Amino acid sequence: MLPNRPTLHARGLFRPALALCLAVLPGVALAQGTSISIPNFSFESQLASLDTDTNNDIDDWETAPQPADFNPGQSGFTWNELTGVFGNTPVGYPDHIDNIDGNQAAYIFADPEVALFQDYNSTDWQDLPPNHAFDAVFEPGHSYTLTIGIIGGGGDMAAGASLDLSLYYRDGSGDMVNVASTSVVYSSTAFPTTTDLIDYQVTVPTVQATDPWAGQNIGIEMLSTATASNEGGYWDLDNVRLTDIPAVPEPCSAGFLVIGFGGLILVRSRRRGAAAL
Repeated sequence: MLPNRPTLHARGLFRPALALCLAVLPGVALAQGTSISIPNFSFESQLASLDTDTNNDIDDWETAPQPADFNPGQSGFTWNELTGVFGNTPVGYPDHIDNIDGNQAAYIFADPEVALFQDYNSTDWQDLPPNHAFDAVFEPGHSYTLTIGIIGGGGDMAAGASLDLSLYYRDGSGDMVNVASTSVVYSSTAFPTTTDLIDYQVTVPTVQATDPWAGQNIGIEMLSTATASNEGGYWDLDNVRLTDIPAVPEPCSAGFLVIGFGGLILVRSRRRGAAAL
């Protein structure tokens, strides 16, 4: 007499695994990213002055040190004045920014080496010890996307002026080491208006445990890479966002993993049935 057939068989396993694959429609994300908190991400503090509508003191963001060859007489501004925050004008004004987050944004002049950055050990205008408020790290198995709203063209910016957006970490000597970056280049085509922020992104692929930045604190930098030939004007920046996306198995991989386990059960069931004969 033949032994009873196992109730768990390959065909029965394949169907739910295939259904799992087909259930995931193209374009649907397999992993939901989580937002990482960035102190003063929208540049709402310090408040812009009612008199000048700007403020050169920005909480939580550090400015780049003044280069030795900087000449304030050339641009008419001191180094400290090349970065700051400003208040948005009321609705109906010709320079009102339509999609600003909150009431303020930041600006960076398109002069060489002007920058704003933030990491675990950065300091702001108060020159106090680091508060370590931004403590996110590059976790193995996770990818990261930085998104910043940008307007180029203010102050008669020259075509070709550029701004680098970067995610970095600091090495053992405290030096910034770039992990990923995007170069934003001004043209009237790329920025047809000065009243709408355009999102630009920087993406770090899935961090491997062997990467030098694995486990290191994340840094964010916005650096003017203008040259003497195209300096002048300023960039507006707002709503700095950082998304952490954990890696997950693809649905088909997960589904056919079920088949693998099921096949092992099937083989063992048949062996037990044959042994009973």
